[in-house]
Amino acid sequence: MAAPHTLVHHIAHWAEQKPHVPALHAKRAGRWMSLSWSEYWRNVRAVAKGLIALGHEPGDCIAIAGANQPEWVQLEFGAEAARGVPAPIYGNSTVEQTAYIVKDSGSKIVCCDSLELLEKFLEGEAQGLFPKAVKYVTFTPLAPLPAAAEGRVMAFDELLQLGHAQDDAELDARLDALTDDETCLMIYTSGTTGVPKGVEIDHGGQILIGEGCRAFGPQFFPQGGQPPEAEYHAISYLPLSHQAEQLLTNVLSLMVGGQIYFCPEITAVKDYLGEVRPTVFLGVPRVWEKFQAALEARLSEAEGFKGKLARWAMETELACFHEQVERGVRAKEHMPLKRRAARALVLDKIKTALGLDRLEIAITGSAPMAKETQAFFASLGICVYEVYGLTETSGACTISDPLRPKFGTVGKPFPGVEIRIGEDDEIQLRGRNMVKGYRGLPEETAALYTEDGWLRTGDAGALDPDGNLRITGRLKELLITAGGKNVAPVELEFYVKQIVGVGQCVVVGDRKPFLSALIALDPENLEALAKAAGTGSKPMAELAADPKVRAYLEREIEAKCNAHVARYQTIKKFDVLPHELTVEGGELTPSMKLRRPQIGEKHAQRIEAFYAGGTKNTPETSHP
Repeated sequence: MAAPHTLVHHIAHWAEQKPHVPALHAKRAGRWMSLSWSEYWRNVRAVAKGLIALGHEPGDCIAIAGANQPEWVQLEFGAEAARGVPAPIYGNSTVEQTAYIVKDSGSKIVCCDSLELLEKFLEGEAQGLFPKAVKYVTFTPLAPLPAAAEGRVMAFDELLQLGHAQDDAELDARLDALTDDETCLMIYTSGTTGVPKGVEIDHGGQILIGEGCRAFGPQFFPQGGQPPEAEYHAISYLPLSHQAEQLLTNVLSLMVGGQIYFCPEITAVKDYLGEVRPTVFLGVPRVWEKFQAALEARLSEAEGFKGKLARWAMETELACFHEQVERGVRAKEHMPLKRRAARALVLDKIKTALGLDRLEIAITGSAPMAKETQAFFASLGICVYEVYGLTETSGACTISDPLRPKFGTVGKPFPGVEIRIGEDDEIQLRGRNMVKGYRGLPEETAALYTEDGWLRTGDAGALDPDGNLRITGRLKELLITAGGKNVAPVELEFYVKQIVGVGQCVVVGDRKPFLSALIALDPENLEALAKAAGTGSKPMAELAADPKVRAYLEREIEAKCNAHVARYQTIKKFDVLPHELTVEGGELTPSMKLRRPQIGEKHAQRIEAFYAGGTKNTPETSHP
């Protein structure tokens, strides 16, 4: 067999090289079930032939929504084998958001994992938000089916049976014609306008990132004809509609023939860690922060000798880590007696309790991680490497130096990726992993690149003397929550400004666990606001502090904003400013546009108060 040149051909490669070795694992009725590489490839082929039998043509998209399960990736790669394009959708998207992606992608075949999601698609169909789907494919048989779905729903196993009954000729012809520059995935991301854009990602761009991991994680690749030092075992739990999880589940694993364990509920990941004991683990900063908070709480309870021993072990490990980085070697090459003792007496036990005792590589991405959090895990013997990238860079473009990681930076470019700092300190990139552009949006695609072909990230940054990239700010108005979700604040602000009495709104929450808002009242509508809130006429500052006004705004935000967006986009807290945002106050540009960095600095105390006590409303910043 020729060297694999697409992700699909990598599956075929491993099916030939190690047909009976497990590739995918999932729990069914509480028991682990596995698919070998040969079974995986056989099913991908069957899915592809089944889709072709349903009328799927090269270049067609299929929409997929649901929890992380083996059916998800088999449908994805089945579509790719048929020279199609999967278009993932977040399961918690609204009817409108879901329908937009189905319509924009032109998907005639829609796949989902639950009756709830099926009904969401049918609702969008009923509202005329997208043309009627040819067929719905469900991960498992669903019953009872809604009347509108009768005759149009096929369970995954039925699709496999349909595919197995087909001739191989058409599929083989499509596989022979499949090239690495064909679009193989359509990840939808929201820009500053809030309109989702379909990012066209191809095989070659993703494979560049996967191949780049040879230098970063050589222990997973054969060396000099010898088998790899470690096996790739990873838990797939972040949404597969996000490119970060696509890289872990469907790119890196295919480079090394690794094993994936599917965790359909993100809240269950701690339990899965104990069972799987992964060798690679990806967590957005919020996941690592939660681990840190829980561990710090437990460590604070340790008293007397145990407490002193734990502190000594962590301090010893962190000091040895810094020595290791200074020497530019891996941990196993710098193991003085005190480090071995610290690990044996304390740290190995902590990692075992977490399910991270076999961990070879810990990764974070989608949002910056605090240096303090990285140092905390380094003191436990876990170096969390940071990855930076955009969906438009196929998910990644830099990664921490494996031998000399530098906290506070996002590392160095992958092999084949170039970085330059452009005008306004914008990080600009060039390389095979830069995407073709946005589906059906030629103007937006053109704006994504400079005249000389460098991709504009919209992020400001700088390179240190060692070539590490440091992110210094955001040029575009896109928030990334601590959970790694992209949020366009403009869309939410538009909804809030429709509320009677609201003049201005600034949504905040970049790198935070939830979104909040600063609201300024409309001086022209104070009377209408007072009437709607059931309070008497008052000056703006007094209305801003009135409990009835705050209660009114809370109800309206729920009805006018939160009810129309996905859960991660909802505004959890708000504060009402006693005055308008003005040009004179430095909050607006002369053309009346929001100056977000300046607003953040000026109202930093109010913004920090949103996140001081979790998600529970506080009298100072929200509603009685």
